[in-house]
Amino acid sequence: MEQLRKIGAIGGAISLVLCWPLAVGQIGENAITDGIAKLNNSSIQAEIVEYDRGYLSSNVKTRLTVTDENLKEQLAQDGMPTEFVINSVVSHGLVSLNAVSTLENKDSVPVTLTTSTELNGNTDFNFELSQFNYQGSDHNNTSVSITKSLLSGHATVLGQVDYTLSVPSVQIDFENGEEVTLSNLKGVGSGQQAKGYWLGTQNFTIDRFLISDSAMQPFVTIENSKYDFESHLDETTKRLRSNLKLDIANIETNEGQVNNLNVDFEISKLDSQSFEKIVEIYQSNPVLNQEDVAEMIPFIDTLFAKGFELSMNNISLELGKGQFESKWIVSVPEGTEKISSNPSLILPALTGHVHSSFSNELVEEYPFIHEGIDELIVMEMIKETESGYEINADLKDGNLVFESGQKMPLMALLMSSLVQ
Repeated sequence: MEQLRKIGAIGGAISLVLCWPLAVGQIGENAITDGIAKLNNSSIQAEIVEYDRGYLSSNVKTRLTVTDENLKEQLAQDGMPTEFVINSVVSHGLVSLNAVSTLENKDSVPVTLTTSTELNGNTDFNFELSQFNYQGSDHNNTSVSITKSLLSGHATVLGQVDYTLSVPSVQIDFENGEEVTLSNLKGVGSGQQAKGYWLGTQNFTIDRFLISDSAMQPFVTIENSKYDFESHLDETTKRLRSNLKLDIANIETNEGQVNNLNVDFEISKLDSQSFEKIVEIYQSNPVLNQEDVAEMIPFIDTLFAKGFELSMNNISLELGKGQFESKWIVSVPEGTEKISSNPSLILPALTGHVHSSFSNELVEEYPFIHEGIDELIVMEMIKETESGYEINADLKDGNLVFESGQKMPLMALLMSSLVQ
């Protein structure tokens, strides 16, 4: 009897091993079918055309169709397809599914997607674009060239994505002779796509971005730029904080040069639920009509009623030998109710602080700045220091209140900026 039990156990194990690839294939088909369904949105329709499931592997054919009429029209004008068929070969492993996917017409867009998906749905992916060259149609002779590029990473069933991106070179030549080139774009990210926005971190660097005119002379040159983005949601308070940092070593145009441009901007204490509703409405209707605006207004009211902060933690740059730096914070206090019915309540409710400084070298090098500063000194809105000039002001009751006690209505400042 004991021997029979052993034989039965061995036989059961062998049967399980033999049947397991079939089970993996079924699990894989369910996962792929669900994944394709999630790709559908207002711009793209995704569907499985064929699913030929075998014992050790499956062949899958998927069709992506552009449904957005404006995008379809633009693609058609440039001679680009509006429908893509993807062929995938899926291998059934013991604990994972490995797939290689390519476009049916590789010559149009030479891309290959390689994935390894665990049975729980977590996936490693590798998206490779071979050398890509595009030549526009007769009525738009623009050409695009992209060197071999790579996007790879890991995605979980919970939506968490970690990725790295590398694009060595992009060149766009326009029909009128102008040219745009981008060199060595690299990026990394970690987070997930929430309801219309990214939660997590993203970091990108570009060695060089160049725009040349029709005579092939540099029009704008940007060197050694870095972009950092971070967004965090407090699960307890449901408040959203986003921070954006931009660092550029050099910007050169035919009108001058800017060095060491640094921007650090933050929005915080934002009510995520009302913000998500606003984003959802806008994404569904990029061109807003009166009905869309009416639907959005209650959520805008809630956003202001719960309060938030806008902060320029730092903006600084160098012009020639001169330097400029500024910091400010503006707060919309909680309890700023029903601003849609009375927008004039916004400015008096705002609180905050502004600090700006100009070096002596900057003022001496640019006469128009000197003229403005002379006028502000007379008005007691700026003070002179050993290294240059400073502006310090608080935002109270709809006014900028300077250290001297002088006041400037915020509305007058905004109107002046709009006129200029």
